[in-house]
Amino acid sequence: MAKSLEQTVALHARLAGYAGLIPFVLPLLVLWWHPDWAAQAVAVQHAYAALILSFLGGIYWGVALNRQSAVGIWLSVLPSLWAWPALLMPPVAATWMLATGFALMFLLDRTARQRGWIRQWFFRLRLTLGLVAIASLLLGLTS
Repeated sequence: MAKSLEQTVALHARLAGYAGLIPFVLPLLVLWWHPDWAAQAVAVQHAYAALILSFLGGIYWGVALNRQSAVGIWLSVLPSLWAWPALLMPPVAATWMLATGFALMFLLDRTARQRGWIRQWFFRLRLTLGLVAIASLLLGLTS
């Protein structure tokens, strides 16, 4: 039986999403196996986390454009504005700021799902990816 277009897109979104976790997890391995590179590993992880929060905001920019929502446009820029100052903070504060940003994105994702703006499979994917991102950031604090 042929897969539907939605099933194909969902599969590719999952694969791309999981691949996108590599820059969260790889710095952890560096932290654990090469503690002398800790500062660089944390900086890489933080830069990527800020980038991904901005990317997530971009998803909601598209949703807002599709829904013709001025409020949604403003909401979509908040993840970038939240993540950017974290890049200027000391590492521990930045970690908490970025992890909180991903937790706040879950609230937006949940609201978007409840209102039918995103599909269930995408909400589940976002939940999984967000939890791994948060866990990776917080595990970085243990080294």
